[in-house]
Amino acid sequence: MSPNKWLTNRVPRRPKGENMRAIITHANADLDALACLVLARRLYGDAICLRNHTVSMPVRRFLALHKDELDLKRVSDIDISTIEEVIVVDVRDGRRLDEYSELLESASRVVVWDHHPATEHDIDAGETHIEPVGACATLLCERLREEGIELNEAEATVALLGIYADTGSLSFDATSPRDVEAAAHLLRAGGKLSVVNRYMQQRFTPEQQELLVSMMPNTEEYTVKAVDIAIAKGEARRYVRSAAEVVDDIMRLGGHDAIFGVIGFDKGKRVQVVGRSRVPYVNVGQILSQMGGGGHAGAAAATFKKQTIDEVVASLKELLETSELQPTRVSDLMSSPVETIARDISLAEALELLERWHVTGAPVLRDGELEGIISRRDIDRAAEGDKLDLPVASHMSHNPVVIAPDEPIEDALEQMTQQDIGRMPVCDGQRMVGIISRSDILRRLYSEH
Repeated sequence: MSPNKWLTNRVPRRPKGENMRAIITHANADLDALACLVLARRLYGDAICLRNHTVSMPVRRFLALHKDELDLKRVSDIDISTIEEVIVVDVRDGRRLDEYSELLESASRVVVWDHHPATEHDIDAGETHIEPVGACATLLCERLREEGIELNEAEATVALLGIYADTGSLSFDATSPRDVEAAAHLLRAGGKLSVVNRYMQQRFTPEQQELLVSMMPNTEEYTVKAVDIAIAKGEARRYVRSAAEVVDDIMRLGGHDAIFGVIGFDKGKRVQVVGRSRVPYVNVGQILSQMGGGGHAGAAAATFKKQTIDEVVASLKELLETSELQPTRVSDLMSSPVETIARDISLAEALELLERWHVTGAPVLRDGELEGIISRRDIDRAAEGDKLDLPVASHMSHNPVVIAPDEPIEDALEQMTQQDIGRMPVCDGQRMVGIISRSDILRRLYSEH
């Protein structure tokens, strides 16, 4: 890929001294923000791209090799009075644009491209392009296609990198069909997955490694409304760029529904909270917005001054207790009342009952107590040995795995996957109140609602 391909197909800029346009993005810019800068410059060909004072570690790694080709300016490099129009990408929350406050105030027109939820701190804009897709780069890719503007290999690659980074390689819940279609278009345009994979690989700096070591033993499992949340506390001597990547790593290792990393920097002068969620019923953006932060449903952050780590954790827990965490629970999908089978009837009789009930298995009771599970597979194995005259107790599964009715359905899915079982009795204490099956969960897993 030739370096000068970054500079092809550019619309000539206006002569120096004329009113111009500038493209800006949020502080601590991530890969999606960088991709949006590149794509917006193709769309607004005479605009100047501005680089933030702070960028994320992945962006720093990318710019280390590509900074000359991208030709990003600092706001201090330009004459603000010449900027008539500002294009804001991947952000609309004014709190994340402090670096450009003077530029935004002096511009006569502001255009916003974003995919984040609205907040009370959103900037005023004369033109907005805001839609709930997984990556903001997707919106700009779509507009470029509509305008018939083609991307070269390098531009398609950085755009693909932005989409993959913000959608977890198209795996996050927020990923939309539009993100997938945009990624396919970028691959057809020459986007290189080999380059994307290189920059998607996580490489921790010594400071990040030190923070990870600090946080791992200080990770508390906190359960609220049967939702498993991790709160990981850590401290660093100096500010750690891309501390969010450390929090991401802890969540991957722990497998929690959501995690909040609470990190103290500069000897406790500043505390940062990084929130991550893998389930739709824990909206970390909404939760942290109530603490002065913001972000996505799945990724958010907030910063605090003059508060200790323990004070921030206490406030966070208090907020979580009052948050509307509404997962689909086992009780929402279980079948009740439950058809049961006595342990002493024959397997042939049990088969007739299963066929009559149109089920593939049922709990087995002894004196009204749950003793096991008999499945169609158990009976089929007995039939192969001509043993259908034996009692159900001879072939049933003993010590069945049970689950409580208020557990999230994700817990039932995890149990069934780990134990390789097709159904679980639902017990409220010692009392069986229902049963949940593999087919119940499959219907939910592939349901549109």
